Amino acid sequence: MPEVFAAGGVVVVVGTFTDRRMVDKRSPSGKKTARRPVLELGGKAPARRGTVRLFFMLGVLVLVNLYVFVWRDGTSIGAVRAKAQSIGTVALDAPPAPIPEVAAAPVESGPRTVAGKVAKGESLGKILRGSAGADLSAAAADELIRAVGPVFDLRGLRDGQAYTIVIGERGEVERFELVVSKTVTIRVERGEDGALVGTKDEAATRIETAAVGGAIASSLYASVKAAGEDGALVNFFVDVFAYDIDFYNDTREGDTFRVIVEKEYKDQEFLRYRRILAAEYSGKTAGTFRAFYWQPTGKPGRYYDETGASVEKSMLKTPLKFARVSSSFNPKRMHPVLHRVKGHFGTDFACPVGTPVWAAADGVITQRGPAGGAGNMITIRHDNGLVTLYMHLSKFIPTLKVGDRVAAKTVIAYSGNTGLSSGPHLHFGVKKNGVYVDFQSLKPTRAAGVSKGDLTRFRADTGTLVEQLAAIATAPTAPTGIPTGPATTAAGDPAAIAP
Repeated sequence: MPEVFAAGGVVVVVGTFTDRRMVDKRSPSGKKTARRPVLELGGKAPARRGTVRLFFMLGVLVLVNLYVFVWRDGTSIGAVRAKAQSIGTVALDAPPAPIPEVAAAPVESGPRTVAGKVAKGESLGKILRGSAGADLSAAAADELIRAVGPVFDLRGLRDGQAYTIVIGERGEVERFELVVSKTVTIRVERGEDGALVGTKDEAATRIETAAVGGAIASSLYASVKAAGEDGALVNFFVDVFAYDIDFYNDTREGDTFRVIVEKEYKDQEFLRYRRILAAEYSGKTAGTFRAFYWQPTGKPGRYYDETGASVEKSMLKTPLKFARVSSSFNPKRMHPVLHRVKGHFGTDFACPVGTPVWAAADGVITQRGPAGGAGNMITIRHDNGLVTLYMHLSKFIPTLKVGDRVAAKTVIAYSGNTGLSSGPHLHFGVKKNGVYVDFQSLKPTRAAGVSKGDLTRFRADTGTLVEQLAAIATAPTAPTGIPTGPATTAAGDPAAIAP
């Protein structure tokens, strides 16, 4: 059957017409006459009855179209044409629709201000050239950087520091401000001659001396907090006794501590601890140690015990502030990764990735970089034929390189899990005259103490501190006030360390 569709008054008949197939026309006698083309629908010649049916359907569709477009009211072709003309006339006579006005973008005039905080790893040049929206020219950025240089070392730029840049109409810097800390602000403004001039503003602060004491319950940190102090004080305390006490392994419940420390304030706000003046730790395992800060004539200040002996030794107790020994020196140890007997010529300290690693003693860096199974490694040469090795590090201090001299307790790198390592830790090795030795068996020598000529002055200067230290209660109570030190101090004093 042919397919017939009616849509919108249009009739569609699907089929094919071809003259390639011809049908012979025969006379009643059976003779062939002229050939004529035949309509093919769907590729097949329809029968006579089908042809009649087709023409009947076509006729019905014609009648339907006549009704829709001619006979029904309002739908005749003339009526439709008249409606179209009337619509066009109305449209032509109507006033044009108003075109909406688009507001012009405001034109910036006058200075503009860019403010934000330094992102991690961001330099001042990057801030000025676009990352913060300043979009200064190279010349304008360079002018500001040169003005900042004399009053602030840009290597001291840290993430989180707030800045404000005021930019003039011609794209030049009018004013710049960098808040370095709660007490230090860098300002740059144009002088009378039009040149940028930098200044460093330091807020006045005061120093108060506090006495703190307590007994160990769960940890030194918790006990210091219970005594009313910030946990940052623990770092100072551990540094003082780092040559004699392993605060991870040697502390016990019931051990006691006493400390006299300088605290810096701005108005009523505590800013940081500055210097421990006297300290004592007494433990069941560690023993009893005292330290007093004293400065010999013409020399830097150091810590000595009450007799004048130095608390410093040729090597630290551990190269980490807090760490647990997970594997000791053992020449016949089964290697945890290779699964065969392989000497363990060092001490492993279990610690999270990123733990600061100290130089164990004063010395010179002789190697720094990847070292096969040792991962990232640093080696340091010391006096008396000693060499220390620090393995499986995650990253190095960028400013340190081979040939640099470092002091004991200098942070040289961060612990990691590089090389042939079964977990995050620091492998610490020691060589003496080229042969690996167990550093835990070493007997470090004491540094030079107070000279005989200075001993009398030392005892006079520290005598009061000895008495004050002994008077501090070791129960976890609020700190006791002690007569204060200087009224003010410069915020840039190297002794000041923020919590």
